Amino acid sequence: MKLYEKLADEMTEAVRRGVFAAGERIPSVRQASQQHGVSIKTVLHAYALLESRGIVETRPQSGYFVRDAAATAAALDDPRLSRKPVAPTQPVA
Repeated sequence: MKLYEKLADEMTEAVRRGVFAAGERIPSVRQASQQHGVSIKTVLHAYALLESRGIVETRPQSGYFVRDAAATAAALDDPRLSRKPVAPTQPVA
């Protein structure tokens, strides 16, 4: 697992636990870089991954924000975000 994926997973879990609420701004790229001891490029990759997962949205010149409650809940329920193996589905006869 790449470092930016690990950071994105940590941020996803923080949203899931309620550390960051819907509509709340998450740490700036610089703040996250300093807090996690990673490069700004790593944080940018992680935040882009969070955005592609539907967890956060970018607001120009304002930063990254947790998406609204319904969108975030739908994204967090997405089985592709889970690292746990998913049982294969049975073929439909």
